[in-house]
Amino acid sequence: MFKKYQAKFNPTVIGTRFTDIRDLALERAQEGLITVGTIRDLVRPILDQYGVTGGLRATYLAFALALARHMFRQKGDAAKKIATALKSYYVSAYDLDPAICDEIINVVTGWVAPY
Repeated sequence: MFKKYQAKFNPTVIGTRFTDIRDLALERAQEGLITVGTIRDLVRPILDQYGVTGGLRATYLAFALALARHMFRQKGDAAKKIATALKSYYVSAYDLDPAICDEIINVVTGWVAPY
């Protein structure tokens, strides 16, 4: 595998590819960062209301971002199943409060525009 990787690795070709897609990549990154910023702005007041501090805030934000990522791809009943499964996972794996997760689900799914 390493020899195949080494044979395929050509810094000139890779540099050219990065140069060719630079503008598109920057545009997409900007859109993605706006989305992340919006989700954070929607979730922070909920966390403030419940007094969530420290590293636990990051876990709730990770839940919100994971939820949004799936909501952009799925709609309807599939989105509801994914939201329920993600909530269950984060509540059991990270000991998050289900009530806070429900509020995050309402805010994020209400913000994500259906296609």
